[in-house]
Amino acid sequence: MRPFVNRRLRLTALGLGALAVVALGTTVIRSRQSAGMTTSSAPLVAFDSTSSSEAEVRDRDIAFYTRRASEDRQSATDRLTLATLLITRARTTGSTSDLVRAESLSRESIALRSQRNGQAHAVLATVLMSRHAFREAHAEALRADSLEPETPSHLALLGEIELELGEYDAASAHFKSVHYDGRHLTVAARVARWYEITGHADLAREILTRAIVHVDRRDDLPREQVAWFHYRLGELELRLGRVSQADTAFRRGLARHVDDVRILGGLARVALARGDYRRAVEYGDRATGVQLDPATLGTVSEAYAALRDSTQAAQYANAMSISALTQPGTIHRAWGLFLLDHGSAVERADVLRRARRDILERQDIYAHDLLAWALFRSGQVSEAREQMRLALSQHTEDQLLASHARAMQLRTAVALK
Repeated sequence: MRPFVNRRLRLTALGLGALAVVALGTTVIRSRQSAGMTTSSAPLVAFDSTSSSEAEVRDRDIAFYTRRASEDRQSATDRLTLATLLITRARTTGSTSDLVRAESLSRESIALRSQRNGQAHAVLATVLMSRHAFREAHAEALRADSLEPETPSHLALLGEIELELGEYDAASAHFKSVHYDGRHLTVAARVARWYEITGHADLAREILTRAIVHVDRRDDLPREQVAWFHYRLGELELRLGRVSQADTAFRRGLARHVDDVRILGGLARVALARGDYRRAVEYGDRATGVQLDPATLGTVSEAYAALRDSTQAAQYANAMSISALTQPGTIHRAWGLFLLDHGSAVERADVLRRARRDILERQDIYAHDLLAWALFRSGQVSEAREQMRLALSQHTEDQLLASHARAMQLRTAVALK
């Protein structure tokens, strides 16, 4: 999870691959039109102009602090403020250039003020997490905590990074040290994620629900941040297999931020789970029309496959691969799982190689799950079961983990007969 961002800060890192995906997207749309496929012209949700005005205000703030930072070369505070604004914009647009600039500004702020600047280290850690530099992010979070000891937000940040690395004992120690008063929203999101990973989904839901009550009452937060908490609750419900509750959470979030690409992607997955494949395509296209996300492209591909449109399914699967290969980290996990279930033998072998490299960098439960499923799909059942045991070690309630575990138990039972 990420406060005010998608669950693992999956910002779309687009380079030359983006041009190819855009071209593919144009081909998809044109081929759909030529095939005579029609979609509803009525919007799924009513739009208004509030979100665009918020974006304009944010862009004016960025321009203002850009001028201030250029005029005052010794201002650590202006650089930190500008970095934070750029991160916020990147979460909406997927701009890697904003993230690169935010990282540079954070480092400049630290260089200008080495003491009493723990927040700059925390902001830098956040940027480093977005490009999956978790070890370096952990070092920056430790520096933030050393400069401002026992600060709840810094302790929770440390815990969050340790969850990503699979260092669960260290994460638990930091989260247990957090004094959470129910008011600090960033801390709430991170504590909820800890509970979710460690098998306490009910507590995670309670924290997120309470946070939603607070953010919905505030009029000083950007709608993107308000919607993010509804998104987080929807994601939790979807992982638990509570599709109707996930749909409710996503729709409430979309009512607060009508073009939120993360929520649109979530609604596409809900529609897919319900067998409403055309609606899954509509939501998915709305999301990827704003920001390309491999997981959403994969959802649309699955929907077209269910509609028996193999051409469109292949187009979106190809676009998913191109987009996923621009993402930070060894492997985009949603892409890897998609290929394991829908790809060729060669593609499954490639995912297995990447999953083995991924586990060297991060030993979290989802790294073990990906490796377990890759091994299982390659016929290496014994090793797959051991990796699956590690994936289940935190007693996480997740339908994906449960389905993989059931498949392995069934395969083993059949083999023993």
